[in-house]
Amino acid sequence: MTYRILKILKDHGPLSKTSLALYARLNYQRALDYLRYLNEVGIVKIDREVTLTPQGLEVLRKIEEVLENLGLR
Repeated sequence: MTYRILKILKDHGPLSKTSLALYARLNYQRALDYLRYLNEVGIVKIDREVTLTPQGLEVLRKIEEVLENLGLR
């Protein structure tokens, strides 16, 4: 789920929590749980909108590299 959330933020830019939940096909409460955790570890920043941090972008790059090495991307 982390990959999906980070990818959505990279592809669509800053989003409201509601929009992000809809893109990720999560119920709103579940999305908030993920976002709170990702915010705590510095991968996203939550203000009026959710944004991907530089650390989050690096995590996304590493995940995509692993997926590519496994032939899954």
